[in-house]
Amino acid sequence: MFLAADPIENQLLGLHWLDWVVLAVYFLVILGVGIWSMRKVKDMSDFFMGGRRFGKVFMMFFAFGSGTSSEQAVSVAAGSFRYGLAGIWYQFLWLWATPFYWIVAPVFRRMRALTTSDFFEARYSSSTATLYSVVGIVMSIVFIAGGLYGAGEMIEGLAGGLDPATGKPFFPSSYAIAGMTVLFVTYGLAGGLNAAIVTDFLQGVLTIVFSFLLLPFALNVAASVAGTESGFTALAQGIPGRSGDEILSMTLTEDFLKRTGAEPITFFYVVMLSIGGLIGIVVQPHIMGVCGAGKTEFEGRFGFTFGNFIKRFCTIAWTFTGLACIIIYMSPGTDYLSADRLAELQANPDQMKAFSNQVFGLAAHDILPTIQHGLVGLLMASLLAAVMSTCDAQMVVGSGLFTENVYRRFIRPAQSPAHYLMAGRLASLGIVGCALVMLTQFDNVIQVLTTYIQAIPAFMGLAFWLGITWRGYTPAGVWTSTLVTAAAWYLTQAHTPFELVAKIGDSEFLQRNIDYLPGLFRGWLYEVCPSIMVAKLDATGALLSVKTSVPWQILMYLASGAVSGIAVSLMSRRTSTEKLDRFYTLIRTPVRPGEIITTPCVLPEGHLPADEGKLINHPDLEIPTPSRIGIIGFVLAWVMVGIIIWMTNYLAGLGQ
Repeated sequence: MFLAADPIENQLLGLHWLDWVVLAVYFLVILGVGIWSMRKVKDMSDFFMGGRRFGKVFMMFFAFGSGTSSEQAVSVAAGSFRYGLAGIWYQFLWLWATPFYWIVAPVFRRMRALTTSDFFEARYSSSTATLYSVVGIVMSIVFIAGGLYGAGEMIEGLAGGLDPATGKPFFPSSYAIAGMTVLFVTYGLAGGLNAAIVTDFLQGVLTIVFSFLLLPFALNVAASVAGTESGFTALAQGIPGRSGDEILSMTLTEDFLKRTGAEPITFFYVVMLSIGGLIGIVVQPHIMGVCGAGKTEFEGRFGFTFGNFIKRFCTIAWTFTGLACIIIYMSPGTDYLSADRLAELQANPDQMKAFSNQVFGLAAHDILPTIQHGLVGLLMASLLAAVMSTCDAQMVVGSGLFTENVYRRFIRPAQSPAHYLMAGRLASLGIVGCALVMLTQFDNVIQVLTTYIQAIPAFMGLAFWLGITWRGYTPAGVWTSTLVTAAAWYLTQAHTPFELVAKIGDSEFLQRNIDYLPGLFRGWLYEVCPSIMVAKLDATGALLSVKTSVPWQILMYLASGAVSGIAVSLMSRRTSTEKLDRFYTLIRTPVRPGEIITTPCVLPEGHLPADEGKLINHPDLEIPTPSRIGIIGFVLAWVMVGIIIWMTNYLAGLGQ
């Protein structure tokens, strides 16, 4: 049963009054949880680690909620709308890394740390802890900015996009960003990570609802537009200019590559994105809380791994919603997009990019009110849940890095717990303020994911992995690898402006941005080794632009960082044997139920470490023999990976 369009008098900022009622109820519930959580915050451990009191279910939803934000759904839907099923790789780049979460999660919990900076202090030195604090705070700012930006784009679409009469949004994204910021800052400042974990349980359920709510309706409308029995058949049928094979290909067809100049998604592409994701995920600032806020290490293990598997299933829903939108909006003669607007989008890549940013929200706005008023409000509440569950966690962990590792160490040492608690809350405000400034620099959601969120954590990820497996990695190696990785990433950026007016084979590269260093570097790379670059040509064969191939870029900055870090470590002074023995004993000692931690990265008194043994008997290698539960969980996680890949391919083949 479909309803008529909303009369304008029933709308406020593009939303029906029932949508506002749903949103009001959601706001009241979340604020109530924040106020309730405030009563449980008595010290720094409560604020930054939630008192380490949570069980498996809460930890699973915390891992899911803190790592799942609206810009991910928006970027996957936008990528699928632009590239077809291959757009799923914007999130599946972490799929192959997920089984390793089961292996690494105990390391975080056994650290008995408040922040990841504590890890670098215990393993390396104070200087590397400070370095990580700076990088970690930057990551928190980027993640908050990216989440708010993606949510603003989707909410603008949910309210109907642009008003044809005025050319302005019905619901400006700035309004949405301001409202979300006030809400998550309010309950996050009150209850810290405790509030974040409790609200992430509620918001995790809503995020799952948000991920799957639109899909069946979008597929139904796609079938109606295409005149087929099902939406999957409509996808297989395709649209003029885009065949079903192109839409449902996970690797991008040759025709699509020639037409758009996009980069092919090869086995090498997927492998390098997965390696980059695995190296970087461990130093994302919220991961210490995701693995460390549970009662024991098993809660962190279970939550980190299976919380992220929930996210992988949601990714499938986001992808097929984006595919359905291809049929709904790009089919000629559709009621959802005028012929003039369709021609305008097809002729202007920048407008198509902007439209794809909002396509998920636009589909919800156009479809859900015809089913039942209030569903857009439910979807918007779910969307707010997704972004705020990420932003609150990033705000808290970012403020923890500043308070524990900068403020306490360098500015005001030896103060009371209440003093540092207040400093943490004030630091939270500063981090959110920086994020609001940064989001003004973004111009599309895929840029946020591929340029910042995927790359920046890798700067120090190498130091984490080498630090837990090799005794020889030194503080000087950490500094070197971090700076070299960052420099190599900057020089090989794929999204900085760089255009050439020379033709292929010409020796001169006349560059519009000749004084821009990354442009010069990429020009040199194209001259020396064109096979690792992606060139875009016009119809005459003239070279329009060139950018670094994504997998080659990842290989270059990771390899540069690893080689330089190892080389410097071999030539510099090692960390003392006593410090290393204390560190490796710490991460080999399982956490006991009810264990009380008074000082970060210190074993409780009377605790006898477990001797797990070493997998490789070499004095410098510290790879422990895997436990039975570690092996079983790792194997089961790979089974889950197989199920997810099978399900994706099964759904893609339903209409064929």
